[in-house]
Amino acid sequence: MADAWTPLTASLQISREVAPYARLGLNEETAERIAGIVYRIAEPQAVAITDTERILAYVGQGCPWMRPGLPVQTDATRRALRSGEISVVRDKQELECPVAGCPCPIRAAVIAPLKVQGAVVGTVKLYPRELGQVPAFAMRLAVGISELVSLHLELAEAERQRELLAQARLEALQAQIRPHFLFNTLNTIIATSRKDPGAARNLLVELAAFLRHSFTYHGDRVRLVDEIDFVDLYLKLQKARYGDRLKFVVRVDPAALSAVLPVLTLQPLVENAVVHGLVPKEGPGRLVVGARRRGDTLRIVVLDDGVGIAPEVLPRLLERGYGSGMGLGLSNVHERLVSLFGPAAGLRVMSRPGRGTLVTARIPWTVAETGQEAQHAQGTHR
Repeated sequence: MADAWTPLTASLQISREVAPYARLGLNEETAERIAGIVYRIAEPQAVAITDTERILAYVGQGCPWMRPGLPVQTDATRRALRSGEISVVRDKQELECPVAGCPCPIRAAVIAPLKVQGAVVGTVKLYPRELGQVPAFAMRLAVGISELVSLHLELAEAERQRELLAQARLEALQAQIRPHFLFNTLNTIIATSRKDPGAARNLLVELAAFLRHSFTYHGDRVRLVDEIDFVDLYLKLQKARYGDRLKFVVRVDPAALSAVLPVLTLQPLVENAVVHGLVPKEGPGRLVVGARRRGDTLRIVVLDDGVGIAPEVLPRLLERGYGSGMGLGLSNVHERLVSLFGPAAGLRVMSRPGRGTLVTARIPWTVAETGQEAQHAQGTHR
């Protein structure tokens, strides 16, 4: 490392230069840029950046197994990924080079975890020039770099969440208040008014409540009890239009009604089931909406016996941007849940053509501070 640099000044310079790339997230392209900046400023023997499974970038002296795209090899790196703590290697044997007879110059390493919202998403690894030694400044520098890069990654994730939420809200408004939905509902109310003015008045009240709810989302969380009310309004309006072709059951464990979930999680799943599962079906269809607490998890299910999803479409259904024409787009809901809570919280979709579709979401259990959930029944059938 150049004499002019100290761990602090090097970290500050690195922070300034890596910020534009770290803000784009962690991938091979951004990792290569970040590793190159760290290598140029700190002047170690080599720099590597990994995600939780593979090497994303490697700059400097090394050997064939230190290539982008290859899986994480060393126990030291896996240890840092598991523990979230810095890992130091002072013995070449710990590097476990799998290439027989490789004249690898690497003799020591400092491996610091990269974290986003407390979760380890990768590592940054510095390989000092001093053979078999890890100077104190190298450890301080590695920790400083990992913390700064983690901060920028976290800011990038926060910005992405804001963008996804804004996109979700916009698409939700388009999906929920699109002209043909309003026209169809109003036409249903007009037709009903000729036969049953009282029922038509009730539908107008429900439509007004639905529209009011559509425009009154605040923040990025909503109580399950409020989301269930919204879903119930939506299904009543659709029921008025399709009559006996649509039957639905809402079964929610009363203990789950106080749960808090991201806005626009449940309603888009229900809308997709109705519009793309049940409406195209010949004859009557049935929809089941359920929610239950399982330990520290809120489990949400939306089941329909509609037309199902084609096998060639199902694998792509949750890809980013796919299905944006399907109401809100299941991919958007899936990505928001994964970004907020990790892969275990993403949507699970099972479907058979002609038999129906089951969509499941698992969300970490959190509750609202106050609520009036007791007034809600165990189930609603229509």
